Amino acid sequence: MAKPNLRPAPSYLEYASDMLANREFRLMGLAERGLLWHMRLECWVNKSLPVNVDDLAKTLGMKSEDVLNSLSPRVLEFFRQNEGEFHCPELEAYRENYLAQRAKLSESGKRGGRTTQSKHRKAKATLEGSLKHLSRDETSRNEKRGEELTNKELSHEDKDWINTFEGGHSTPINNYLMQSRGY
Repeated sequence: MAKPNLRPAPSYLEYASDMLANREFRLMGLAERGLLWHMRLECWVNKSLPVNVDDLAKTLGMKSEDVLNSLSPRVLEFFRQNEGEFHCPELEAYRENYLAQRAKLSESGKRGGRTTQSKHRKAKATLEGSLKHLSRDETSRNEKRGEELTNKELSHEDKDWINTFEGGHSTPINNYLMQSRGY
């Protein structure tokens, strides 16, 4: 089922060799061939044409007598009449096939998207489930590393530096930091 905002099929594929091999087409005169092509193009865009010759001529932008003279059984061989309209069964079948293919591709894309999202959700759930949240009493790896460093035997220079840093003694670096921050 087509969506209401679905754009119409943009074109149809026509093999010249198929049309040229068609006996009815080969037996047509130039005016008949022109009318046939015009009617087929109109059917592709608007899906049908009026059967009434005057309405058909107006629709195609032609003179009624030109349409009447060219609308031969050979031209009509390519169309079916249904409820006062000409329809081209070949183009209708082509359009149906095109829309079915598009629907199939759309459904495959949706199915692939659902599969991808499902895998993503499972992976995300696994990642979140594998994370261990720290309680208040626990310390992180970086905090443990800091404790290990302070528990080691420190040299006399290191102890002096730590005492200076923790005691807030004035050093040129501390003075610079305090002044640059406006203290």
